Amino acid sequence: MSTFEFTVLGASGGPSEGGTQSMLLREHGTLGSEKWICVDAGSGLHQLMSMLAKKQRLAANERDSCMGDRIESLYRNMEEPLSAFIDRRLHVLRGLNSSELLVSEDNIICAALKMFNKIREYYITHPHLDHVAALVINSPAVKAEGKTILGLKSTVDALKEHLFNDVIWPDLLAEKSTPLDFNVLRELKVHKCVSVPNWSILPFPVSHGQTVVGRVPNFSTVYLIKDQRTDNCLLVCGDLESDLISGKPYLSNVWNYLSENIPFNRITGIVMECSSPSSTEKAHLYGHMSSRYVVHELKQLSKAYDRPLDGLKVIIIHVKMEPQEIDPRLTILEELRSLASMAGIGDIIFSIAIQGYTFIL
Repeated sequence: MSTFEFTVLGASGGPSEGGTQSMLLREHGTLGSEKWICVDAGSGLHQLMSMLAKKQRLAANERDSCMGDRIESLYRNMEEPLSAFIDRRLHVLRGLNSSELLVSEDNIICAALKMFNKIREYYITHPHLDHVAALVINSPAVKAEGKTILGLKSTVDALKEHLFNDVIWPDLLAEKSTPLDFNVLRELKVHKCVSVPNWSILPFPVSHGQTVVGRVPNFSTVYLIKDQRTDNCLLVCGDLESDLISGKPYLSNVWNYLSENIPFNRITGIVMECSSPSSTEKAHLYGHMSSRYVVHELKQLSKAYDRPLDGLKVIIIHVKMEPQEIDPRLTILEELRSLASMAGIGDIIFSIAIQGYTFIL
């Protein structure tokens, strides 16, 4: 039974400045409700406008399936079919699965602003700009209902000190001109989601490499979202690096927690970053994952459960644009499928997160 609707507002890992990581989530089967959360905020209001505009353009001839849609690539081909990126076993929709994005008397801008202000909680994995840019730029559009920004202490402190600091961006907290609230989450402490009362959210700290100056550890977050009605869970990752590189058991802690507390058939999906193909040298990953490290970590998950990962849905996000002939998203997808098969870890359903589409998980 599907539990989560996972809409990709932004999927890019850069270096292009558009469409960076942001994920909108809601309960499946709750059309017309206002129960939304975002994980990360690299993209925001502009993408809502784009999805609404596309929905309006296609309303007259909406197709049942979107797998024939053409996705901008700009590599060997200007476009690739959506089916090249997404396993056909997944249930995928164009845009948001929401009646709220139908424009009636409102124009597209006004309708998108209404939708934007129904997103009340933002769970930020770490404070790098490609994960928070829209949070800052969109802040003047926040209305009286307000928004709560949540994250581990290192993330919240960095947002306050280095972004909303009256230098990079106005200190909206001190001025109280915009109703933003910051909430520190405790590591490995279950948090009750306010926007979606049926959900609990458990944050795990993970490694995201080291700083350039001083080689101080960088941290990111993996969020385990659990629906208390169904016991189904979705694991959503920010940027991260393999335990093989960090030398610390951060991801092992996640895999062990899952195997000890969550039945395998209750994991509806894992959203995991894979920034680069396997050919990328370890020294050039800078706290990110490549295909071979993703498969290594999934192998550890398989070992933790002592079973193959048959049917596990893994959605890859945060792919970086590489100067090569073939779209790196397609390269990574092919590598993941091949490496997982060689590793014998089961029939994993790999797909690439595509901006502007919703996955039913």
